[in-house]
Amino acid sequence: MKRLSRNIIRKKTLQRLVRTALRRRNTDKGWRAIAELQMRGALPTLERAMALARSPSWRRRSLGMDIAAQLRQRRGSLVSDYALSETQELLLAGLHDQHIEVVQAAVSGLGHRPHPAALDDLIRLSTHHNHMLRWSVTVSLGRYDAPAAINALLRLAADTHDAVRDWATFCLGSLQSSDTPEIRAVLWKNLSDEDADVRGEALAGLAARGDARAVEYVLDHLNSECSVYELDAAEKLATRRLLGPLQAIANGLSCHERDGYWFSRLQNAIAACSAGTD
Repeated sequence: MKRLSRNIIRKKTLQRLVRTALRRRNTDKGWRAIAELQMRGALPTLERAMALARSPSWRRRSLGMDIAAQLRQRRGSLVSDYALSETQELLLAGLHDQHIEVVQAAVSGLGHRPHPAALDDLIRLSTHHNHMLRWSVTVSLGRYDAPAAINALLRLAADTHDAVRDWATFCLGSLQSSDTPEIRAVLWKNLSDEDADVRGEALAGLAARGDARAVEYVLDHLNSECSVYELDAAEKLATRRLLGPLQAIANGLSCHERDGYWFSRLQNAIAACSAGTD
């Protein structure tokens, strides 16, 4: 059934896909149409995206940004970016649009297609009053490793909105390879956040950096009710100090509990800590 659905949408004309994307905005059908448009990397699609981006209608301008954000080309089983510089230029212009949804679409696109010229505007928008826009900015900033981007993420990791803090903590802890006292301080602070996902991403970041405080935290939280975050952190830390508690959890599981993703993460943690050092 899914294969049939894909074949049907691939046969639709450019015009029909654009019409569906506009009429069914923010529905599964609308997003499937956008995804197909993004896969038709060719001059007619690029020209259509540029025309949409010049439209008086913010909905059409937003769609133009969405298409440009991930315009790719199929070549057999291979997929590659199409018209990278042209679409980046279109997205950069979208950062200064008068409508927030167009700006948000441009911001998201510049996460998929990073460009150094976007950084100042992304940082400017990171203080916007709309938390959804701040979230989109945070996601995109994870693709930029300049000091200014990291400083913005450090600030966003203390945002008032859970989803923004969550993604900023993920960016700092897992997407960025930088290891500075400032980053560790923010990760340690967020390890006591009220949101479980923020705490989990902070733990992941500290564990990836081999921070000794993460070992103590995991020791305090390893039990049969622990989350995948603790198990993944144990695997990253790979210390034999965690082996006993991990094996105790495994030994206490019933047969029907020895299955699924959580159990596979437990097994990986045990294997890593068995081969680890004290």
